[in-house]
Amino acid sequence: MEPQLSISESEWRVMKIIWSDSPQTLPEILDRLRETGWSKTTIQTYLARLVKKGALLTKRQGKGYLYYPAVSERECQLAESRSFLGRVYDGSLSKMVMGFVKSGNLSEAELKELKSLLDQQGKKDADAR
Repeated sequence: MEPQLSISESEWRVMKIIWSDSPQTLPEILDRLRETGWSKTTIQTYLARLVKKGALLTKRQGKGYLYYPAVSERECQLAESRSFLGRVYDGSLSKMVMGFVKSGNLSEAELKELKSLLDQQGKKDADAR
């Protein structure tokens, strides 16, 4: 079983910036997070946590570092999804989907897309037999 990577909401924000264009230096990251109002120290703390968690890699460049993602955004999305499903829906994807469908909050377009995805998966499963 792969290790669970748990990333906070603030750390996600940092990671999204690095996933969007890597590698990046601290000044580049600070500039892109300027609108958050976070201090340089706060951002450095998030970066250090992400390195310790294994989400980021660093490479020395001059007096600073370049920051690279060690995991893809997709890998983190899947890990977060599994964690959420486990905590909230006892690991059942069908319970979660049914909850959203029964809530009535899905648009016609979302329902159509969901049906299309289910039909595609059903076809793949039938072809595999």
